[in-house]
Amino acid sequence: MTTPRGDHDTAHTIAEMTAHYRDPALEPQNRPFALLYLRTTEGMRDANAAGEFSAPEFWDHSVIPTFADYYLDAYAAWRQGRSAEVDPAWRLAFGAAPARLACTQLIYLGISAHINNDLALMIEDMGAAYTYPDHKHVDDVLAHRTRPTVYPEIQRDLCPGLFAETVPPTADTAIFAWRERAWHNGQALLAAADDRPARDAIVTEIRAHAQAKATEILHWNA
Repeated sequence: MTTPRGDHDTAHTIAEMTAHYRDPALEPQNRPFALLYLRTTEGMRDANAAGEFSAPEFWDHSVIPTFADYYLDAYAAWRQGRSAEVDPAWRLAFGAAPARLACTQLIYLGISAHINNDLALMIEDMGAAYTYPDHKHVDDVLAHRTRPTVYPEIQRDLCPGLFAETVPPTADTAIFAWRERAWHNGQALLAAADDRPARDAIVTEIRAHAQAKATEILHWNA
């Protein structure tokens, strides 16, 4: 479980993610999602600054940076060879073979791991202060602030053939279904706070589901 750090805020997170994306050693398979997530975090910053969430300070200092920590910490562990600390969905994403996969697959491996593996755990970290209306509003940020700008940038800078790639027709709507599932899993984790075996069983199921989705994405074009 990631613990929110008191010295962390969205600006610091964006600086970290910018350095991560610009790192010359960042592997080709990990660049598209790194750019996507950087721009998504910037979109979340802008939406929060515009008053679109119910508790701007909470989102600035807890929600946005804590969620990013799950990704950045997992990548750091993978990069340093501490694979046992990296959940299976992230191992599949970080170690994907870019020569054999479409760019969209690389992007969705990251999206799926972060939503299916991490989001419920972040919701558990945040507790009751993280509300369902705010959770749903993130869907609007993703659809209207992030996607229209970041995919053209990925196409321009990283994946020239991005918009010609074939993906399942349900790929985009799956993201919102995954986010809804994560909400319910987060609530189940909170309800099991005093029952460690029950909580551990939920986490095991979350990680297995995330791994299964990663495997599906790897076989999109098989």
